[in-house]
Amino acid sequence: MSALPRLCDPPIDQFFSFDGVLPQPKLQPVHTISTASLASARQFDAWQAQCGTFLDLTALDDSRAGYLARCTAWKLGPFALTSVAAPATRYRRDRARIRRDTIDHWVIRLPQNGVNRIRTAAEIAVMPMGQPFIFSLAEAFEGERSDQAWLDLFVPRDLFPGLAPQIDRCLHMSLGSSLGLLLSRYLGALRLQLPDMTEAELPRLVAATRAMVAACIVPSPETRDAAAPLLEHARLERARQAIRQNLRSPTLTPKRLCRLIGMSRSQIYRLFEPMGGVARYIQAERLREAHCALADADNTRDIHEIAEDLGFFDASAFSRTFRRRYGCKPSEVRAAALSGSGDIPLRQSPAQAPADTLTAVLRTLR
Repeated sequence: MSALPRLCDPPIDQFFSFDGVLPQPKLQPVHTISTASLASARQFDAWQAQCGTFLDLTALDDSRAGYLARCTAWKLGPFALTSVAAPATRYRRDRARIRRDTIDHWVIRLPQNGVNRIRTAAEIAVMPMGQPFIFSLAEAFEGERSDQAWLDLFVPRDLFPGLAPQIDRCLHMSLGSSLGLLLSRYLGALRLQLPDMTEAELPRLVAATRAMVAACIVPSPETRDAAAPLLEHARLERARQAIRQNLRSPTLTPKRLCRLIGMSRSQIYRLFEPMGGVARYIQAERLREAHCALADADNTRDIHEIAEDLGFFDASAFSRTFRRRYGCKPSEVRAAALSGSGDIPLRQSPAQAPADTLTAVLRTLR
């Protein structure tokens, strides 16, 4: 049996909020399934019943040996976003199934790894890794993929009535342009931030996603103007990702950040100006990482080791800076974590999502 592929979401944990503190209630997935807890001989059938209901699936390996797969789906107003990882499979959607389930959404797929070939009556296409690829559930198709992890954004056709002809012309094409790559970063960052988003933010999220899709798939002066703040935000997320990946590097400076992401110093300063500047943001990220480590009861490193690992080599200066940021001493966070106090929020297990088939979720999109 093939190993379950890893989801390769970008390491971005702050997408819509600089402080990362969001009020309740938070968005919850509307559909989750993992076959890991089932007997090996039952895993593929369970996957077909829950996530393959709008496709005919055939496992490329012996399904009786096991089929480790997982799927999480969020309903975002008229959109649905799914995060999936599954072993190699052959798939098919024919006209009879299209008539039966009446689902005709566009799908923007972002493959995280592996190979996926799709065939229609007119063409054969390969979905490139890391690039958005568009296909339609209104058309018959078949194909096969290797062990793979991917994101799917399901887009109802009624959402873009004026752009439908242009979007249909982009079917079975990868969006490898600069705008397409911005869309891929947006989807990856969105997937990572969803567990921390609130229901109150959903209308803004829907508007942002709609503008981003329109601007990146069918660019025009109007759609580019509507999505200009989102494109700027995507550039900011690229810079944030580079910072997160290099937090522990003692040479992480604004000058090095410019080289890492290929932006000029003036562009970087403009992006981070609302947050007090690049240097202040880097320090805030390092303090946040230190806070997370101190609040982790399983982390047994000394406070000074955690601080030095993140570039704070003066213990007194670290304590003062930390207290200005969080209103408490590093030692107080560590003590609360070790005692199990509720004063310092610790990790919480995700809420159990309601059980349902993915097809039922897709039928609600309008």
